Amino acid sequence: MKKFLSFILLFISGFVYSQNIEFAVIVKDVETGMPIDEVTITSLKSKQGFLTNKNGEANINLSSESDLQFEHSMYKTYIVKYAELNKKINEVYLESNAKRLEEVILTSDSPQEILKNLVQNSLIKITVPVNLKVYLREFYKKNDQIIFFNDGLINFQIAGNSKNIKTDILVEQNRAVGLLDGDIDAELLGYDLNNIIENYYQFKYIDEILASNAKQKYDFQIKSFPSNEDFLVIKVTPIEEVRGVLSEFTIVYDRNKMIIMEVSSLVPDSRLEDLRQSFLGSSKIFKLEFKNTFRTDNDLYYLANSKEVIAFEKKYKKQNRRIEVNNHMIITNFDKELFKYNDKNIFKDKSLINKKTSFFTNYWDFESGFVSTKEEKDIIEKLSTQ
Repeated sequence: MKKFLSFILLFISGFVYSQNIEFAVIVKDVETGMPIDEVTITSLKSKQGFLTNKNGEANINLSSESDLQFEHSMYKTYIVKYAELNKKINEVYLESNAKRLEEVILTSDSPQEILKNLVQNSLIKITVPVNLKVYLREFYKKNDQIIFFNDGLINFQIAGNSKNIKTDILVEQNRAVGLLDGDIDAELLGYDLNNIIENYYQFKYIDEILASNAKQKYDFQIKSFPSNEDFLVIKVTPIEEVRGVLSEFTIVYDRNKMIIMEVSSLVPDSRLEDLRQSFLGSSKIFKLEFKNTFRTDNDLYYLANSKEVIAFEKKYKKQNRRIEVNNHMIITNFDKELFKYNDKNIFKDKSLINKKTSFFTNYWDFESGFVSTKEEKDIIEKLSTQ
């Protein structure tokens, strides 16, 4: 009974949380005035997390008054005092690093060996156990048209250690709108929530460039990081003469703490022609990318947000279909203490796609840490009427 009450209190706390300090920000480039997307915003007091959309917008919901830190790999990190955020909609301007040239850094150890050490040290430093409160959303496109959307507030209860992670998933609220059909392969209906944190926390997406033969396929370079002198960047690019489907990788790391702060990859268009995945049969992938951003706070080291995109073309009823799945995860809060819950509340399915819609607040507006654009809201509204 106590475990069940703890889970109910979690829901109630989410409702109370939504009653706190609310305002919006729009983040722009100081020189061009253009909006900046994927800016990580962190409350320096409560450590709540937010992320800007493609219009540079973010709705902020603070549990207490706090300065905000704005971070983006292409811009200087910027802290705004809470007293300056006194409008309903606040504009924040960031200074670009575009004018600052990257410099190649020469090291005694090979860049690949440095990367291996970074992974090992990051595994040691990553904070586990921890509860990550996450807003997750997924868009599904067919022939460049959005046909389905799902999102939800999720708690990832991460136990064990970085080498042996056990994750329990508890869904607070969720919604699913639109219609899916046989065009989308069952293996791609959402990213598998039961292993996604394990993949991120164990840096499995860069296994291919850690292999002993990777230097025969990739060029490794270490470069300066213009926005932060404490950071360096490892650029990993496929050797032009080597054929095959190889990704380009960018790993940003803290040179003092020797931990990974951002890791991303994408398959260049020139190499997608060769991509064939066995689980897709005759399908042809035309987009494949991901990005993880991590944060540190004293002894805490944790995932801040992630993005994955996969798009493929496949014949269905003798016609070609282009399918795209776009996944975003924003960590809105975390706690080193795991809360108690009843085992029957654990979500064990692969994704939220087939979970019945259930919500009691408009969590997507202020509890999500991420706000949909007007265009996206119109699409979601239209899908909900189908």
